[in-house]
Amino acid sequence: MGRFTGGGSLERGVVGRGVLTANRLALLAAVPLFLVFATIAYLTVQFAANENAAQRGVAHTFQVIGALRQVLVDAQDAETGQRGFLLTGDQEFLAPYRAAVERVDRDVVAFRNLTRDNPDQQHRAEALANHVNVRFAALDFTLARAPQSPEMVKALQTGKQRMDALRAEVAAGMTVERTLLQVRTKERDKQERYEIAFAVGAAVLALGILMIAAALLVRNNLGLSESERARAREAAILQATIDTVRDGIAYFAADGSLCAFNANFFRLMDFPGQLANTQGTRLEQLQAVEAGRADSILTPPGQDRDLETKHIAWANRELDIYKAPVSTGGFLVMVSDITARVRAENMVRQSQKMESIGHLTGGVAHDFNNLLQIISANLDLAAASGEARSNGVLGQRLQNAIGAVSRGSRLTGQLLAFARRQALDPRSVDLGRVIRDMTDMLRRTLGEQIEVEAVIAGGLWNTLVDPNQVENAILNLAINARDAMPEGGKLTLEAANAHLDDAYAQSHAEVTPGQYVMLAVSDTGTGMTQEVMSRVFEPFFTTKLEGKGTGLGLAQAYGFVKQSGGHIKIYSEIGEGTTVKIYLPRTRRVQDANDATHRQPVQGGSERILVVEDDEGVRAAVVDMLTELGYAVLRAENAEAALKLLESGAKLDLLFTDVVMPGAIPTRELARRAQELCPGIRILYTSGYTQNAIVHNGRLDDDAVLLSKPYRKDELARKLRSVFAGTAQGPLQPSPAAAPPVERLTKILVVEDVMLIRMATVDMIEQIGLQALEAGDGAEALAILQNNPEIEILLTDLGLPGMNGRQLVEEARRLRPDLKVIIASGYSAEAAAGGKPEDASIRHLTKPYDLGQLRRALDV
Repeated sequence: MGRFTGGGSLERGVVGRGVLTANRLALLAAVPLFLVFATIAYLTVQFAANENAAQRGVAHTFQVIGALRQVLVDAQDAETGQRGFLLTGDQEFLAPYRAAVERVDRDVVAFRNLTRDNPDQQHRAEALANHVNVRFAALDFTLARAPQSPEMVKALQTGKQRMDALRAEVAAGMTVERTLLQVRTKERDKQERYEIAFAVGAAVLALGILMIAAALLVRNNLGLSESERARAREAAILQATIDTVRDGIAYFAADGSLCAFNANFFRLMDFPGQLANTQGTRLEQLQAVEAGRADSILTPPGQDRDLETKHIAWANRELDIYKAPVSTGGFLVMVSDITARVRAENMVRQSQKMESIGHLTGGVAHDFNNLLQIISANLDLAAASGEARSNGVLGQRLQNAIGAVSRGSRLTGQLLAFARRQALDPRSVDLGRVIRDMTDMLRRTLGEQIEVEAVIAGGLWNTLVDPNQVENAILNLAINARDAMPEGGKLTLEAANAHLDDAYAQSHAEVTPGQYVMLAVSDTGTGMTQEVMSRVFEPFFTTKLEGKGTGLGLAQAYGFVKQSGGHIKIYSEIGEGTTVKIYLPRTRRVQDANDATHRQPVQGGSERILVVEDDEGVRAAVVDMLTELGYAVLRAENAEAALKLLESGAKLDLLFTDVVMPGAIPTRELARRAQELCPGIRILYTSGYTQNAIVHNGRLDDDAVLLSKPYRKDELARKLRSVFAGTAQGPLQPSPAAAPPVERLTKILVVEDVMLIRMATVDMIEQIGLQALEAGDGAEALAILQNNPEIEILLTDLGLPGMNGRQLVEEARRLRPDLKVIIASGYSAEAAAGGKPEDASIRHLTKPYDLGQLRRALDV
């Protein structure tokens, strides 16, 4: 959209040096042209002046000749009049005589005036005047005598002589003037020839100059045209460049006119499209548009600052504004959209905060569950005693205490759910059936003021979740909705199929695009502010009055959804109610049958059970409960002690072990060795904090059966009977006739210089049930190999500091020829081999790898 204007200083900088050079050449060529034309003009004026002088000289000569001729004519006229009178006596002849007498004096004066520049002619003028005077005096004398008198005859003869002298003087004067006329005529002709030659030369010179000027002009125009094309190309390139920049850019000249911009500037600033042009749009018009906004960005920056920055929030965007003055006048405005970055940073901060809180709450819940387990076990034992049965008050107090333990257990369960450390028992569930089963219970729980409506879409998909956790989440959301509607209202439960596409996933980093089952819980309550919505998932955060809520309901729902691979979203406005949408991944498995374990009768047994528990109080309480149930019980404080009992030949039916225990032998390794030493033994795990030993991706391993702490004696009894009956979750343990399990390796050395990758790899190896040692470089790895001969596998990266991975493998093979090697690298096997022949005993693991790929590489 943006275009450059011709008058802007930004465009003048784009024109380049071509036009400036052409202008300089034209200016230099104009100087000699001006001098030449000035010289021609001067010479033309001089020639014209000379021509005028020659013409005046010729004309003057003709005037002198005319004056002499007129003197002679007047003298002759006077003589003719005299003769006529003398011959005829007629007075009429005297009139021409007198007129001629009057004119001849003027003619002589005129001749004298015309010849002032000629001394000879001045003498001749005096002579003429003398001759005229003498002649006319003689004429006057003759007129006074009688005709035919001797004096008259003599006067006539003398007058003829005077006239001849006058004629001779006039003829001499005219001869002089004719000679002068010839000279002046030649001079005039000479001047004319000079003028013609000069005119021709000047015309030729002017033509040459004009041709040179035309050539320079053509050259200048060609250069100017090329410069204009270059300017147009550069302007087009610059415009295309700023049009492709993701930031908004605008340049305002010193007079406030919009000289350049791109479309993103108007889009990001939400300015009217009709102002997006450089033909008449001014800074004042855009300032008027943003006058109603809280932040103004179009104020010119201070000229003493190179760059002025400002952050604003506008139209659901986070914008960084940069303004800088331009040396040629005006200023430049740049608008950067950092909405995605700000949201990503907020999400990372929120994720880190929730993760930190999760680690804290998970650790607290683990220790608290052990305490609750001791209390719960002892309370159950005390409640079952004869004294408690006979003493109603004591029995009631014990039941109250047991109820408090149950509430504490639910509290720790919510903490573990938020921390995503609970052991989920996922099943293929129809959410529509779950909602229908809970609707009546919710109506009773929420009261008559709350209208409960269930909307179940047709063709609803199944989802793989823990049904107990789904029910808890729905119940917590329903209770929150009830508290948000103190005067009553409507609660709507909705289940429908949903598809979260790539566009939605881009704005929600934790979402994986795909098919989901959507569970929505909506109310018509008071709603929430944005500030409250940003903290609703934090544990113990609540807007309720003290004593009215723990602040763990939404935290539990958040952790359960995240641990199940789903997504949770809240929509709320003040006074308009709240909707919580939970998206759970779709599964194509058929719906699983309900677990009826909790409905089984409480009964004991006579099997032999080994209890492995590091906490002495918990261990004693569990042993007492099992003894009361009739089981034969052995006890061990850790995995090493349990293995010694098994190695001594003790015959056992079930290993009941805690998951999280100190010691070098992981719980999974203990279970594996127990099955080797005592084929057919069943395994029941217990924990208040699974720490990923038997739970991966938030789900129990397929072959793991777990009883979460704290548990009651009746829960323990039912769980044991379901394990012995083979109805508990997970496959039955192998029978004595089954093939012995494949021997697994026990120790692996992980060599990786990136600490985070090394920690993650060690964690996966321990989850598999193997032991891991770690090193950050080749030298440290070789030292560990020398001191630990039981290491059987070397898992190393190639890009190590100092000694690289291939060199480490060669040195390690010299120390331990039987050592198995796995190379983990981001390159292919051929590239990892470095062009050397492939060693069949070396395995390759391509980064990034998951737990299953690592298992296959380790053959476990």
